[in-house]
Amino acid sequence: MNVFQDALRRIAERVEGTRAVSLVGVDGIPIDSYGELEALSIESLSAEMGAFVKAAQSPYSALEPSPVQQMSIVTDRSITILSRVTEEYYLLLLLRRDGNFGRGRFELRRAALALEKELL
Repeated sequence: MNVFQDALRRIAERVEGTRAVSLVGVDGIPIDSYGELEALSIESLSAEMGAFVKAAQSPYSALEPSPVQQMSIVTDRSITILSRVTEEYYLLLLLRRDGNFGRGRFELRRAALALEKELL
């Protein structure tokens, strides 16, 4: 198991309600993933979240040129959290709606600090 798979597996094991976790580029392409999705591919979810990050940064780029650190989207069925690792990479966590949102944010930040060294 590589360092990315190991980090993703640890997040999934520590966060109750995890459906999938992935390391994705800002272009929306997944580098590595852990977990299973029934009706939704991690590739399409990653691409959509990449578009959200770009859209969220655009209005602020002239006023405050800094990258999005964390973003979450909550629906009736799921919670998606995106957490910045470097300027080029994010961690994406997909939770069931009853998943542990706070623990998810904490574990993503913790993993991001560890993975940052691997990606620089």
